[in-house]
Amino acid sequence: MLSRKFSTPLAPLGLLLCLATLAACDLESFRGFPSDKPPIHPVLDMDFQPKVRAQSKSDFAGFADHRGARRPVSDAFGNTLVVARGSLPDPALSNRDANGQYVTKNPLPLSYKFHVRGREMSTIDRGQELFEIHCAPCHGLSGRGGSGPAAHGTVGRSWLIKIPNFHFSAKEGADNRVANMPDGEYFETITTGKGTTMPPYGARIEVAERWAIVHYVRALQSLSK
Repeated sequence: MLSRKFSTPLAPLGLLLCLATLAACDLESFRGFPSDKPPIHPVLDMDFQPKVRAQSKSDFAGFADHRGARRPVSDAFGNTLVVARGSLPDPALSNRDANGQYVTKNPLPLSYKFHVRGREMSTIDRGQELFEIHCAPCHGLSGRGGSGPAAHGTVGRSWLIKIPNFHFSAKEGADNRVANMPDGEYFETITTGKGTTMPPYGARIEVAERWAIVHYVRALQSLSK
C-alpha cells in the first residue's frame, strides 16, 4: 500500500523529466544550432551509404584511373552496349516512309516470336494480350468502342466519351475513318496518344509490341468484313 501511495504522484514528475531531457537533446541537435559536435543521426540513411559523388574520385580497385564518372559500357569495337530501351529505334519498324507518309503495311512479320515470362508467344497472341490490357478498357474486347449503356468498354459505359469503333460498317453515312486508318497511323496513335482522352503508350509498350497490337486490331476487323 505504501509503495502505491508514494509512486503515483512521482509518475507525472518522471514523465516531465523525460520530456525535458528529450527537448534539451532536440535543441542541441537542431539543424543550424551552433555546435562543435557532429550532428546526431538516429537513422543512418542514404547520407552514409557507399557511393561515389559526381566528379569525385573512386577507390574501386576495378577502375585503374579512379574516375567516379564512367563512360557507358562498350564492346571491343567501342560500340555502346547499355542503352535505354527504345532509344535506338529500328528503321525497319518505322511507321512512316521516306516521304513522311504513314506506312500501309505492318512491317512486323506475323511469324515474329516474342519471349514473355519465359515462354514463346506468337505475334497475334502477344498483340491480343496487350490489347486486352491497354486497349480493351476503352474499346472493349470486341474493339467496337462506343459510349453510353451500349458501349463495349467500361470507360465508355462510365463516362460520356466517344470511343472509336475499329470495325467497318456498311450502314449509309457510317463513320469508317478509324477503321480505314493505315497501319502506320494506328501505330502512331498508340505511341503518342490522342487528344486528352487517350494517353500515349510509347514509353510503356515496346515498338514490336505496338505493331503486334496493330496486327490484332486488323484481326478483329476481319471479323466484320
